[in-house]
Amino acid sequence: MKRRLTFIFVGSAILAVVLALFCNWYFPDVVPLASTEPAPISWRLDAAFAVSTVRWTAAFVAAASAVALMFMNITKGSTEFEGR
Repeated sequence: MKRRLTFIFVGSAILAVVLALFCNWYFPDVVPLASTEPAPISWRLDAAFAVSTVRWTAAFVAAASAVALMFMNITKGSTEFEGR
């Protein structure tokens, strides 16, 4: 269980970092709009939103799995059945 959770943590953390670097490299000019500005119709804005959404989701999964790993290490519950 811990090994799978560790793989999920490492994979999602790497994915979040790679997507953050990709977003900064490929969409450097796409910035959030103020409410008074007219919304430009651009595929780059939509693509940057999609990449950013996946990036934040991966970061959340990494944070949640890190918290789960910390709790698993703190509690150190027995993984064996009592009858064995």
